[in-house]
Amino acid sequence: MKMLAQRLYGPKDLRWEEVDVPELAPGDVRIKVAFCGVCGTDYAIYSGETSFYEMGLIRTPMTLGHEYSGVIDGVGEGVTKFKVGDSVIADTGISCGVCEKCLRGDYFSCDKMQAVGTINCVDGAYAQYTTMPERHVLNLPEGVSLESGALCEPMATSLNALIRPHVKLGDSVMIIGTGAIGLSAIPFARLMGANQVILGGRKDFKLEIGKSFGADYIINMTKEDMAQRVKEITGGNGPDVIVEASGAEEMLHFSLDNIADNGRLSVVSFYEKIINNVDIDKIVLSNISLVSALGSQNTAHMVARLMKDRNVDVTPMITAIYPLEKAEQALIDSKKLSAEHIKILLKA
Repeated sequence: MKMLAQRLYGPKDLRWEEVDVPELAPGDVRIKVAFCGVCGTDYAIYSGETSFYEMGLIRTPMTLGHEYSGVIDGVGEGVTKFKVGDSVIADTGISCGVCEKCLRGDYFSCDKMQAVGTINCVDGAYAQYTTMPERHVLNLPEGVSLESGALCEPMATSLNALIRPHVKLGDSVMIIGTGAIGLSAIPFARLMGANQVILGGRKDFKLEIGKSFGADYIINMTKEDMAQRVKEITGGNGPDVIVEASGAEEMLHFSLDNIADNGRLSVVSFYEKIINNVDIDKIVLSNISLVSALGSQNTAHMVARLMKDRNVDVTPMITAIYPLEKAEQALIDSKKLSAEHIKILLKA
């Protein structure tokens, strides 16, 4: 059985070609891909700009794509939780399934974990079909669209970026960055009890979407003194929690300079370089907790439920849908036209 897929052979060498449909092993499900999100990491791997190449973490040829939804097309021997026709999403990695960590359900800590469509990976979802072990697949709740499902991964990353610094009732939360991760963190901060949510970014239309998602204050850093504005909003204290989702070095320094004493800084960005001149003394003297938030660590199922039960809808972030055969143009436009786009989906 054959399918079409976007295969990356090296930087800017993406080929639309016919390949075999992945084999359906025992315990696996085959997913007919519906939508796959175009991620900043996808572009960095496609363009060759990521430092992951220098680190030897990119192996080509490969198929990109880790933010996807689809419909079950086939089930392998022993599969009990899914049937043909189910709408699903899937994890961004595949664990071994048999080690002690996997047996207790802590798949993301598996020492043999392989990413999907990024680094040291199995092939991703820039393809018509993909297969995944049953344990890494989740049903989409009834009423949640496949388009929304393709947003679950960046949203789950956002949720993880708020869980890691322990956002709690009454916190002042600032989110820096108006991409998909920054914007989708807003409704979750509200649900977790934030007293005020501040959003900082550069584009008015993205900031306005953030406001519609529940941000109390929006700051266009190209038009306002963001540090002064944050000081005014927080009564001079600074935010209790800052989620740095922009990937801009200067925003990391801004966060350390403007967070409250005893504050918690959650970094959910790749900076693609070594960051110099980080003021460690500031971190120590102000008792700042610095945490990272890597991916959707067991939070996708929470996002799917919140989409249905709490009507969390972030589909206004979808700014374009390209056919899968136009994936290269979608990647280029996600970078070149980043001022116009938040999340581009590929339709398989």
